[in-house]
Amino acid sequence: MHRKYYLIASLIMLSQFYIGMTLGQEMDNVPKAFKELNSEPKTILLDNKINVPTTNGHLQGIQYIEKNDEEKLLISGSSHTTAYIIQADIDAQKVDKLIPLMSDPYRHAGGIQATSQYVIAGIEDNYKKRTSKICTYNYLTDNFYKAHPDLMISRKGDPEQKTAGAAGLLEGDDGYLAVIGNWDSRNWDFYHLDLRNNEYHFLKRFNSPDNWPGYQSINLIKDKQAIYAVAFYKKEAVNYADLILISKNGCFKLIMEKICTKKFHGGNGANFGSAAGLHVDKEGKLHIWSSQKDATKQIAVSRFSQR
Repeated sequence: MHRKYYLIASLIMLSQFYIGMTLGQEMDNVPKAFKELNSEPKTILLDNKINVPTTNGHLQGIQYIEKNDEEKLLISGSSHTTAYIIQADIDAQKVDKLIPLMSDPYRHAGGIQATSQYVIAGIEDNYKKRTSKICTYNYLTDNFYKAHPDLMISRKGDPEQKTAGAAGLLEGDDGYLAVIGNWDSRNWDFYHLDLRNNEYHFLKRFNSPDNWPGYQSINLIKDKQAIYAVAFYKKEAVNYADLILISKNGCFKLIMEKICTKKFHGGNGANFGSAAGLHVDKEGKLHIWSSQKDATKQIAVSRFSQR
């Protein structure tokens, strides 16, 4: 489509994009819930009999979903040849599916986020670091297991500028807000996604301050007042999550103010330098999930829950 149209559409969306309240990614008070998260995890050990490709890669992002009245975990990963998601059944405590997403050069699926229907993943060439694909999948359909994205955004640029190591997705009244962190999340790109019509519009780029860490995963969440990001990283063997104010509710306007930082203890090797992600349960409580680095025969997964 013509470049001029995209420029006009982006300006319109930047001023008018509205994020309303949606079950599954909303809370009464996000800062309060974040501060009430328990720093000690509950650990689940997942049995894994699937040969997951792990050479020159590791597990990258984790999300809780519900499908056919079953509780599942989606865990993204990278390897020398393949980007993938593994699916695990929480009740059975086992990995039940390997979903190859793309192959060389798009071998690296980074941090992910799921809504009530879709999961977003950034899949990049992590060797040349010049290209990436932003893909959304409807995990409630069989197309998910066939790795057929409902929407795909192709990105290309200078080294590390258009990679996609972290991806967040937030459902609103007028579509979805997506955030993509490039290499070490030095830059955050925001998009409006219309998944009903397979359309998207670029909204805004944010350049991280020099003192911000290199986030492994970025997830979006909201309350009645504002939209926030919870950004995960590991430093000197310690897990951290930053709560960042993105925008007030209503018209989307970037604020990007770090509200607070919280430290979390690891459990059986699970850490925020590998896979981390959040979800809000049906009672409106906040949870953070994390996994160990490698997909071995037993995968340790940790859950940090709001007190």
